[in-house]
Amino acid sequence: MKRLIIGILSLFPVPFLFHFYEYNSHLARQHADFLFPIFLVFIIVVGISSRNIKLPLFFGLNFIMTVISLIFGYYFIVDDGGWFKPFGRDAAIIFVSIIYILGQLIIRVFSKHGHTNSQSNK
Repeated sequence: MKRLIIGILSLFPVPFLFHFYEYNSHLARQHADFLFPIFLVFIIVVGISSRNIKLPLFFGLNFIMTVISLIFGYYFIVDDGGWFKPFGRDAAIIFVSIIYILGQLIIRVFSKHGHTNSQSNK
């Protein structure tokens, strides 16, 4: 059950949701106030929950998550050249995906380090 939850969390298309929320806020002429805090919460939660899975599986799940985000972005976000310039919608989703994966890796390292220190102190 724990692996299923980790898999579902890891496959959640956060980069797509990031741009979907950001772009729709732009169209509605509103500020995307919750964009960065929710992004950080996802990085922390998924990073901590995936700290015990092997690194190849971690990268595999994140690659699939990036592909899912690109597919959703293709169907649900207009490739607005003015908003996603100079690289376009797909490059923006890939860039956020890289930041998301790097953030998870940093959280994994710190949570593994803190987890092993707390066990060795007992």
